[in-house]
Order: sequence, then C-alpha cells, then structure tokens
Amino acid sequence: MRVSENEHGRGDGGIVVIGAGPVGAVAAMYLAPRYGPVTVLERRADPRSGGGRRGRSITVMLSARGWRVLRELGLEEAVRAICLPIHGRCAHLPDGSSHVTPYSRDRQPIWSVERDRLNRLLLDAAEATDGVRIDFGARVHEVDPDGPAVLLEDGAGRRRIACRRVLGCDGAHSVARAALVARGARANVRRLDLAHQEICAPGGWLDPSTMHYWPTGDALFAAFPLPSGEFAGSLFMRHDGPAPSYATVEGGRDLLRVFRAHFPEPAAAVPDIAEQLATKDAATITTVSCDRWIHGDALALLGDACHAMPPFMGHGMNCGFEDVRTLVDRLESTGDWASALVAYEKSRIEDAEAISYLSFEHYHTMANPPQDERAHTATRLRGRLYDLFPDRFVPRYESCAFTEEGYASVLRDDRRLDDLVDALLSRYGAEIVSASDTGLHAAVSGAAGTANLGESRCS
Repeated sequence: MRVSENEHGRGDGGIVVIGAGPVGAVAAMYLAPRYGPVTVLERRADPRSGGGRRGRSITVMLSARGWRVLRELGLEEAVRAICLPIHGRCAHLPDGSSHVTPYSRDRQPIWSVERDRLNRLLLDAAEATDGVRIDFGARVHEVDPDGPAVLLEDGAGRRRIACRRVLGCDGAHSVARAALVARGARANVRRLDLAHQEICAPGGWLDPSTMHYWPTGDALFAAFPLPSGEFAGSLFMRHDGPAPSYATVEGGRDLLRVFRAHFPEPAAAVPDIAEQLATKDAATITTVSCDRWIHGDALALLGDACHAMPPFMGHGMNCGFEDVRTLVDRLESTGDWASALVAYEKSRIEDAEAISYLSFEHYHTMANPPQDERAHTATRLRGRLYDLFPDRFVPRYESCAFTEEGYASVLRDDRRLDDLVDALLSRYGAEIVSASDTGLHAAVSGAAGTANLGESRCS
C-alpha cells in the first residue's frame, strides 16, 4: 500500500536519512522506490575514496534476519560473494582442552563479512537506486522534528534543510535521538566497563570455519575468520578496576605481559603482537536504550541510534536491518505514516531490549565457563533436552540467528527453560542427566505440568 504524503506546508526535501552506515544505506534503498526521494547525510568522508574512518570492529555477522533484507533488496548474491561461512565457536579453555559448539544443530552457518567491504557494497547499491542521494562530509548538528528539518554543516557552511521525514540511523551518539530527549524521551547511554583492542592474526593455526575464543573470566580473546584466510582478533578486558584491566597496565610492555600470561597460544601465533598491543587504542563499548523512538509522523530512530548493544551475539546490524523492514511493513499495511511509526515503535522496543540483554549475557557465558558441578550438570541437561525434544527446545543462539522469531519471545522461552532445568534438578538431582529417554520424557512432562511450562516452546 502506498502511503499518501499530503504534505502541504512542509519542505520538498523528501526523506532525510542521517547516517550512511549499513542501516542507513538499507533504509534509503527500501524507502526511495516506495516513498520518493531520499537524501542520506553522512558526517564522514566517503569510505570508498579512502577518506572514511573505519568503525569499531573489523567484522560483522549476517544471519537470517539480515539475509532476508538483503534478499528483498536483490543483494544476497553480491554480499554472499564477500562473506565467509562460520559453523560454530570453539572454546579454548585454560586447562588446555577445547570444545566446539555448533551455531545450529543442523550445522547451518552464520556469515562473517568485513564491515568496511560490506558498507562500500551497500553504498554503491544505494547510489544506484533511483531517488537516493548520499552527501558525505555533511554533519547534522540538530534535528527539528516539528519542522521537520535538519541543521547541517558541510562545505557550503551551515544551513537548515526542510524535509518531509527524518530517519535517525546515526549510531550510539545520535543527533536524531537528542531531539527526542529534548522533547521528553528517556535515553540511557552507558559505557560498559569493558573495552576491546583489535588484533590482526595470521591464518594457518586455527580452523577457518570456526570462531575461536579463549575465556579466562577476567578477560577474553576472540578470533573471527576472514575471507582472506586471516583472523580478526579482539581482546576484551575491563576498562577500569583491578588487574587485569586497561587501567592497571602502563604501556604496551605491561599489556604484553598480561596478554602472554592469559593467552599464550594467540601470543605465540601473532608475530607482531607486541607492536599491535602497544600501538592500537582500546575502544570502549557503548550501549543505548531509549523509551521513545518516534515523534509524530516525522521522525523515527533505527539501529544503534535507539538500541546500540554489546557485540557478542553479532546481532546489532541484523537487528537494525530488521528495524528497516519492520518500518516498511507497517507503512505498507497501515497506509499512514503516523500510524505506521506508532506500530513500528511498539513492535520493536521490547525485542531490542531483549537482544541487548541476550548479547551481554552471551559475553558472560563465553568469558565464564561453568565452574561448579551444578552449572556443569545444568548445561549437560540442557543438551539432553535439545536432543530429545528438538522442536520444543531450541538453543537461544539458534533461535536468534536462524529464525525471525521475536527476540523477546526467545528470551521468555529461554527463561522458561531455565525454570524447567532448575525444577528437574531440584526434584531428581544430577541423576536426571543420565536418565533413559523414556524416563526423561516422563520427568519433563511432570515438571513442566507442575511449573505451567508445557504449552510453550522453550528456547
């Protein structure tokens, strides 16, 4: 359904998208063919000219939600050609053992792609879309959602541009979100006490079909395979607090000592590890939550502007792409911008909060393998339940990555499964893990019925 504009009294600047990252480019490609001209304003230089600054990570992950959007835009084949399939994650534990966890039980992969390479491809595709114009070096200083209009500064100086709509795809430090906060929205912008440092690692020492990580509880090193055969590494440590943390190391030599002590295998495999640790800055991780994403029929936030999340589930970009598709779906179903924006906000806020929570929990799970016997037993029991009831119990990572089930629903189901596991262990003890299939079936039926868990598919 085409939305009627009926924009008497508004400027003729069409739709303005702030931010030319992946979410902004995707938004422009969806909207221009349906709702008229789209101008994308990007404060940085064009990354295709070598003038842009690389973002906070080398790689991003694509899963089912992202692939649906790329498929609808006709870009799936082109993007797939620059991606690498990754089938699971391998934990290299402090005791020298290792353990591989498939991302899905049927060995479906997620896909790793270099952020800059994907962004350049999306920018090319956006500029090839009728009605899309991208202006680089255009810094937006203020958004007036009542106009609507934007105040920007570029090579021609400062000026105010009237438009019909403003979509804020401008990241964790969003100017568009600031306009909502000025009008009463509540936003929580928080720097996690966790920083990361990017480390380039050679190929040849790790399985390139798997993501690898070394957990220590206090710190984590992760290595993501790249299509080049190399690995994009990330060192995660506390920003402040007791050692080991970035606040307790004084210069690259101390950091090298800490790295070698915690991660001897990666330290031996990266020949220039001392130089990289000494010269590369540690980046902070910023999270964002916001209780309002829209203003009337004129302004909407998408992606990190309204839900910047920890990167550990690999869903920030996928969630942002899903924002765009959801917004367009609501526009087509309601035929009215005001109604569509209300429906968009209502459908997305709970899911965004859920995947943000799941992302942080995923880091905690990876960095802190089960230590006590009950935690080990609970993990083994979950595995039995996944195997014995494959349609009823689905690992939460699998649900997030390979389905389009709402993130909030995934979180609710995962909590129900936690309750069920606790109920089984409390009633039967650790012996339930080695029970026969028939015995476990009966135990689950009894515990689920008692706890009112039997009607819901758990994740």
